Amino acid sequence: MWHFSGNADDLLGKAYDSRVARRLLSRVTPYRWRLALTVACMLAAAGADLALPYLFGLGLDVINPGSGRTFAGRTGMPALNLLALVFVVVIGLRFATYAGQLYLTSWVGQRLVYDLRSSLFAHLQRLSIRYIDKRGVGSIMSRVQNDVSVINDLFTDGLVGILMDLVILFGIVAVMLATNWRLALLTLAVMPLLIVTVIWWRRRAIAAYRATRIAIARVNANLAESIAGMRVVQAFARELRNMERFRSVNQENLDASLWAARLSAILFPVVQVSQALATALVLYVGGRIVLGGSAFTIGELFTFVAYISRFYEPISDLSQRYNVMQAAMVAGERIFDLEDVQPEVEDAPDAVELPRVRGAIDYDHVVFGYESTPVLHGIDLHVAPGESIALVGETGAGKSSMINLLARFYDVWEGSVRIDGYDVRDVTQRSLRSQLGIVLQDTFLFDGTVRENIAYGRPDATDDEIEAAARAVGAHDFIVRLPQGYDTPVHERGATLSVGQRQLIAFARALLADPRIIILDEATSSVDTTTELQIQRALRTLLEGRTAIMIAHRLSTVKQASRVVVLDQGRIVEMGNHAELLERRGAYYKLYTMQFRGQEAHAAD
Repeated sequence: MWHFSGNADDLLGKAYDSRVARRLLSRVTPYRWRLALTVACMLAAAGADLALPYLFGLGLDVINPGSGRTFAGRTGMPALNLLALVFVVVIGLRFATYAGQLYLTSWVGQRLVYDLRSSLFAHLQRLSIRYIDKRGVGSIMSRVQNDVSVINDLFTDGLVGILMDLVILFGIVAVMLATNWRLALLTLAVMPLLIVTVIWWRRRAIAAYRATRIAIARVNANLAESIAGMRVVQAFARELRNMERFRSVNQENLDASLWAARLSAILFPVVQVSQALATALVLYVGGRIVLGGSAFTIGELFTFVAYISRFYEPISDLSQRYNVMQAAMVAGERIFDLEDVQPEVEDAPDAVELPRVRGAIDYDHVVFGYESTPVLHGIDLHVAPGESIALVGETGAGKSSMINLLARFYDVWEGSVRIDGYDVRDVTQRSLRSQLGIVLQDTFLFDGTVRENIAYGRPDATDDEIEAAARAVGAHDFIVRLPQGYDTPVHERGATLSVGQRQLIAFARALLADPRIIILDEATSSVDTTTELQIQRALRTLLEGRTAIMIAHRLSTVKQASRVVVLDQGRIVEMGNHAELLERRGAYYKLYTMQFRGQEAHAAD
């Protein structure tokens, strides 16, 4: 059994939040006429639904001369024939309006999903890298996918369903009171039992359904982690332990699901029993009234019984839709919280387009950090056009922060970063990044073909230009050996390609974009000697005539750089070329003996 402390209502939030509701309604304002038509269809369907039991009961009475009831001034077969025609028309009306209601609510719901996801995606494109890093991809994906789907449920089933249930509920009560108020009150006599049960059930159901969502999320997270890390799992022979761990979270999901099932098994029988009790009371008392010769007919008694069977359905549905409303309010709040996040890095109101640059880079007294922790302290570095800089240092020295500031993924706390004299904060982000070629440590290839990945930075590039870029970095030969050559699909993150192949495609992508400045966060993965030579030749081609800032992990890259900048705890402690720094036997020499000497020995072998 699952247990939750605190108020169960707080687990899912309020069933109605005016702030969230107003913002949601503002999103459907463009479709207000379709919504109005939806409500009209719903009211017509509800009216037809209420009319059917009445017509059926009237049909029983018009063929009984002693009932005193007529239809359109007729009795007997003429009245029955006309009633049958009206009955068919009402059924047709109910079918058409109910089908229209379902289609229109689905249309509005799907359009809302489309609009919300498009809006969120566009907003995510503008958000700062810091927010993505802090929130995590899983949390953001949950809001864009799951929470938006919950909003769809609200509009396709929740709101209109609640409105229809209420119309039918009050309509039945009104008709029963108008027909025989004593029997109507008798029907409502069993309501206290149902109300108490629903209140008791709802408080526990909120916690139960929340528990099932938490449990299935844990199952999915465990499953995703195990599949993603299957190579490590098998390498360390962890299959049995992982199975035990999965059984544990799966058992929690089973327990939570069974708890929810037990609660459902309680509510619906109570509704059925309440309905049966009300029906029995009406049949007994109504039957006595009919037999007693009172002005109450068999048809009216049938109508009452039919309305009773219909009366308890919306009550049961409303208790279920209450949960839909709660989930939608929480989902809406999470969606709008994401929408309300303001990008930390934005174009200044007077930002200008960065013209074609030569590639001079200046870090002037740069101070920067994450949250409240400084990472870079007074960085001064001046790079001439065409010069290549290798940043080296231990983990956490500030290398990644320096390239993040150059691309303006973050803004400096103090000082400035300038390109050709332009402060990166004074130019538009698009014009800045269009002149940067960025090759990340974890080479990211997108779903698509090899050709599409190379042309990612220049979608309008011709096939000849794409192949020329691939040839220049030495990627053409292995690409043409792939099953479909340049049109070979690249699976998720390029899983079917080797580390070296992914890097060469990334180099071709950067070369085709023809940037003036290259930012390279070199991969740490070890590759064979042949691939290493290919990568180095490709890197020389890529850097030719361009300014480069490189986070170097390979000795060959360090030797190729014009200057080596040694960082330690966010400060530049040494600067020079490879040979000069070795002669000084300072911080670089120490780093070389720990990190690079083994690579040199391996290369010599």
